[in-house]
Amino acid sequence: MMPPVPRMSLGARETIKAGSVAVVFFLLSAWICLEALQVPLGSFRMPGAGFFPFFLGLILSVLSVMLLAQSLVSPASGSMRVWPKQPAVLYLVGSLIAAVWLFERAGFLVAMALFLGVAMRVLGTKSWATVVGGALVGTLASYVVFSRALGIALPSGIVPF
Repeated sequence: MMPPVPRMSLGARETIKAGSVAVVFFLLSAWICLEALQVPLGSFRMPGAGFFPFFLGLILSVLSVMLLAQSLVSPASGSMRVWPKQPAVLYLVGSLIAAVWLFERAGFLVAMALFLGVAMRVLGTKSWATVVGGALVGTLASYVVFSRALGIALPSGIVPF
């Protein structure tokens, strides 16, 4: 007969989860920084296309190292849940991933209208008319700001303008 396998305490499992999340975020930040280095960084006066992604990747790496250190130094204090209790969080994350995927394929207007619609519906807006109206107004307002006022080229996708 085999000896019983010792079970981990709840605090140890939560520490492993927090450490795993920290490592995943650190790897993600390294990938972001490496991809940002593929395009010109520019300078502080004239930032290039890789400037903001590179520095956001650096900030994410610092935060992930801090999370890892916190989970290793004080594992028992303030254990955290990695999985959200409310499904609304998962819907928002899924709609954000879908918006990123649709951004180049369907265009800015379609991707952002769908994302805003899902976000407003999940966050508790009452009627469909409010959701559709708010998504359209928000999408068109951001399009005017980014495309017309700031002169940033946005993918048109299936919309001809």
